[in-house]
Amino acid sequence: MKDPHNQATNGIYAGRATARTLKVLPDGTVLNDRAAQKVRRQEQGHQYVESRLIALGAPVPQAGCDPGVWLRKALVAVGARTVRHRGCHRYVFPLGRNRRQRARIKIGFDARPAYPRRPDPEPVAR
Repeated sequence: MKDPHNQATNGIYAGRATARTLKVLPDGTVLNDRAAQKVRRQEQGHQYVESRLIALGAPVPQAGCDPGVWLRKALVAVGARTVRHRGCHRYVFPLGRNRRQRARIKIGFDARPAYPRRPDPEPVAR
């Protein structure tokens, strides 16, 4: 009998990655945490993130203003939605050149999570 944790590609279900809260912009893209951090700390690449937000309707940042405060106001101005993401599904694959080598490699899970059988419900925006 086929192991229920191995599916079509023989991947072993390893549960979910870290759940997180996403900022979804009106054009459907996600403003990830790293991009927001670049704006807050004025790191290399912050101009690109700021120009994306300005193109969506955010006000131009004033000279000397706190970048974190501007980012919060810009996200409100463009109508960004906050969506809770439950985490991506993760799979692991045994390594080896042939079936015998792959069978000898033990993948260390104390208890394997059940393979997800139903799609996730639609996320709720806050």
